[in-house]
Amino acid sequence: MNNENIALARILRHELHNIPEPSGKEIKTAQLIKAFLAEYTTLEIHDCGKGFYAAHREKDAKESIALRADYDALVIEAAKSENDKPVCAHLCGHDGHTAGLCLAALELEGKTIGKNVFFLFQPAEETGEGAEGCCELFRLEHIDEIYGLHNLPGFRFGQVYTTLGSFAPASFGMTMRFNGKTSHAAYPKDGICPAYAVGRLLAALPEISAPGNFSGMVLCTVIGVQMGGTSFGKMCGDATVRLTLRGEHGDELDRLRDEIVSMATGLAGEYHLGFERDFCDVFPATENDPGCAEKVLERCNGALLDEPMRWSEDFGWYLRKCRGAFFGIGAGVDCPPLHTSGYEYPDDLMPYAAGAFLNILGVEA
Repeated sequence: MNNENIALARILRHELHNIPEPSGKEIKTAQLIKAFLAEYTTLEIHDCGKGFYAAHREKDAKESIALRADYDALVIEAAKSENDKPVCAHLCGHDGHTAGLCLAALELEGKTIGKNVFFLFQPAEETGEGAEGCCELFRLEHIDEIYGLHNLPGFRFGQVYTTLGSFAPASFGMTMRFNGKTSHAAYPKDGICPAYAVGRLLAALPEISAPGNFSGMVLCTVIGVQMGGTSFGKMCGDATVRLTLRGEHGDELDRLRDEIVSMATGLAGEYHLGFERDFCDVFPATENDPGCAEKVLERCNGALLDEPMRWSEDFGWYLRKCRGAFFGIGAGVDCPPLHTSGYEYPDDLMPYAAGAFLNILGVEA
């Protein structure tokens, strides 16, 4: 791999690292990536939803392959800047994903490989909103296969990992609101307290989501419960429960959701409470096409994961439109975990990531 290209990609990653922007607001980030590609490649650049893609076209191309990278940063909860804006940081490695894909583009520059290649750059992966919008690519261009990757702290450095089926589960956040009526603490009969309904619901969740009830991995994680205040003279009248639900198989995740909502609705009725629910951060299951996953394993000297990853990835939206595969690349067994303050994408991993993409294309890295 060309050392000058590696150096350019390293500079790009550091520039991206220093301008982290939250999901859906990656304005400077997108401008920087486009400017880099315009300066160092002859690729066509086209908008695609709220993201964009860079096209390598060949007159006699026999197939068209899309390669995807995400570029949003992570919002650091409970931290705000002096102007009251959320504080962000690249604690998931999307700066490295993007710089690695740009490195692959640099290496492809000037080559003829018998394929059209579309380098897709996507915002808003952290919220699960970016990929669905970028599916416009499949309307704008004919795509035969699509591939994406994520760095994997805790795994052997540079090793490619994938699965022949489910790589990452479907997931979503669910907020449930129980609306009662406050009263003086001395006269609780004058109010409607949601605490007992919420308590019964929380106590039932482990049984509802027990592994024996499902064929694949299913998780119900309590994110937060809010009710009442700090005054000992006032009974609480409203409560909010926030859960994250995950499921290896979409139909089983739907069943888990329905069972929880059914119980919550029944408890709300029993205790004369109003009940509302809504959903956010919706990620479909990332289900690899077996043939495409086999290509990753063969061309990248890959290894099979023992089980799917537990975090979710919005690449699943693309796999609903087109066959393809998602894979991981080890960031080192001692690399700090994703979404922690000690994490930063390792610069030396970029040539491995770019090399994996090139190998999938049939280009010697």
